[in-house]
Amino acid sequence: MVRGVSRRVIVVKPEQPALFEQAIFLVRDYNAPRGDMVREACRIANSYLPRRRRSRRKADGLSLLAGFCTGALLIGTIWAMTALVL
Repeated sequence: MVRGVSRRVIVVKPEQPALFEQAIFLVRDYNAPRGDMVREACRIANSYLPRRRRSRRKADGLSLLAGFCTGALLIGTIWAMTALVL
C-alpha cells in the first residue's frame, strides 16, 4: 500500500521478454548518480535472464550421435552373435 510517498523508480524492460516483461526498482538513495543506478538495475535484471549456450547444443548433438552409434554397434553385435549361434 502506497501512502503518497515520492520515490525514484527505475523500470527495466529486457530485449527478449522470455522470463519477465519488466522489472521495477524502487530507489532509496537519492544522492547516487542516475547512470550508476540504471547500470546496477540492468545488471540485476540481466542476471535473471537465461544465458545462451551454443557450445552446449553442439555437445548435445555430439552425445546424441555417439549414443546412436554405440546403440547401433551393440545391436549389430548382438544380431551377429545370434546369427552365428543358430
